[in-house]
Amino acid sequence: MKKTLVLFGILIFSMALIGCSSKPKLYVLNWGEYINEDLVDRFEKEYGVRVILSLADSNEAMEQRVKEGTTAYDIVIPSDYMIEKLWDEGYLQSIDLSKLTNFNQSAFVPGLDGIMSMMFQDNSEVTDAYTVSIPYFWGVFGIMYNRQLAGLEDYIEEKQWGAIFEVEPTSLFTRALKIGMYDVSRFAYSASLIYANDVELINDAQALNTFSNTYLQQAESILSQRKYHTWATDMLKKDVEAGNLDLAFLYVGDFFDTYLILTEDATTPEQAAQLTSHIGIFIPDTTIAFYDGMIIPAVARNVDLAHLFIDYFLDPEIAYENSGIVGYTTVLTETATMIETASKGDLIRSVMASAYPYNPSHIENFVAIPLIAFSNANTDTIASMINRVKSK
Repeated sequence: MKKTLVLFGILIFSMALIGCSSKPKLYVLNWGEYINEDLVDRFEKEYGVRVILSLADSNEAMEQRVKEGTTAYDIVIPSDYMIEKLWDEGYLQSIDLSKLTNFNQSAFVPGLDGIMSMMFQDNSEVTDAYTVSIPYFWGVFGIMYNRQLAGLEDYIEEKQWGAIFEVEPTSLFTRALKIGMYDVSRFAYSASLIYANDVELINDAQALNTFSNTYLQQAESILSQRKYHTWATDMLKKDVEAGNLDLAFLYVGDFFDTYLILTEDATTPEQAAQLTSHIGIFIPDTTIAFYDGMIIPAVARNVDLAHLFIDYFLDPEIAYENSGIVGYTTVLTETATMIETASKGDLIRSVMASAYPYNPSHIENFVAIPLIAFSNANTDTIASMINRVKSK
């Protein structure tokens, strides 16, 4: 009897495996902690598909995975400048907007639409940037900091990017500041040149998007002024929150992601404020803007499913649920309104959006510039410079 049950169990398990293997697979390459996995499960059930999710920690890592071709990804979610680079080099295919029932260009927040209008200006064959990538999340870069360190908040507000790049005055703090730098060469290079323009070491507001030997030397000189406590990506927000870093240059969305994690059990604005009183975020007057977009690689095998996946996350209700886990700023005006007005009952997120610069479209008197693509040779040269800085 027991043997019969075992054989029956094996048969059922084998049939289940056959059922699973018969489902089409959608291969998605994304950043870590950057999607609501419950929504992925729901997408799988609704469309009878299995989503194979892979992770990368930088645009450059995504580029390498796409170009290697070991996995034929159907969806990849890199940032603007990498999207442009992959398109220029022939690694992407166009998105058929007619297959996206939720697509409406007027549905995107004004600031994001402005960034999209700057994309592909040198590509005459691209008449609509949305046919290359569909925005997923967007935002700007800033400085996350420890609000418990006396004088630090005022110092950052006064110095802006100088708080990251200048040699700190020895008399202001009782110890050397522990600063985190985002471990992507292009980000460090570009932010240091924004600072250089701010303090009139150079006179070029577009220096962050310009490669030259002069700017390379300028960036290296600036980045060598301080010994950064750590170069990292996702760990920066965690280290600031834990008190291991005093401040860090990172995606502002990393702050909101941390905020949502800390306030997961909060039921009142007062509780939320108390749980997050030790961290702050500051956006300099001029900074880097970005959007991460959903793209379809040229080698994608499940193009129709890829369009369904994109369309799914363009639904304002789905985008609302996704942003509640990810924390980064939604690209859809309707979803942003849900968050800001607490129309879905989430008072904590509403308070967060009103108390901090959640939606860059609402920030007055500041400049946010998206990055453009650099050549492989220039990118490699910048990376070599950053390695020299790290080794000093």
